[in-house]
Amino acid sequence: MSAPEVSSPSLPAPNATAEQLTRLAREPSPQVRGAVARHPNTPAGVLGQLAADFPEAVIANPALPLLRLAQMNQIQSWSGRTLARLAAVEAAPEWLQEQAMRHPDPQAQWAVAGRAQLSPERLRQLATRREWQLRAAVAQHPNLPTDLLDRLAADSDYGVRLSLAAHPALPPEVLKKLQQDPHPLVRRRTQIISTRIINAKARSL
Repeated sequence: MSAPEVSSPSLPAPNATAEQLTRLAREPSPQVRGAVARHPNTPAGVLGQLAADFPEAVIANPALPLLRLAQMNQIQSWSGRTLARLAAVEAAPEWLQEQAMRHPDPQAQWAVAGRAQLSPERLRQLATRREWQLRAAVAQHPNLPTDLLDRLAADSDYGVRLSLAAHPALPPEVLKKLQQDPHPLVRRRTQIISTRIINAKARSL
């Protein structure tokens, strides 16, 4: 005699209550938990618990902008890992990136720095951070404004300038400044990059 089948919990109804959604958030089924993360009635605290595993679903939750207005204190209590996962999502709004930047957990700030798309204002914010590793990460961004290229080329930490030297699209004046850098590793890297550019142009002829 075969064992009876265990029925899986159903997905939350459109009118599911906060209590029901809180209970469903503890289910082992990823499908159910992902649906809870997308549900507009899910409490902010529960979204914060689900966001690390379902960041895209939480970003797509239609109630998230409303929670920003009504329960910002709840969002501010989310963990650094949660904000890091959310900030890394391409569709993450600017205000959520700002929350990640303000969080004391470095992984939240690193998640912002690693985004493929960053506004000029966000790039400038990152370029002024105390941690040289964050400035070095920004130095690799493909869409750096001219003023930031100049700023990073004169950074006090050679690790930032070394990172900038590998940038694929340095203006000639910035490249020249790095070629005259006081640190030999920076000068060496600019020489390598310049040689690659010259060789690439030669092959294209």
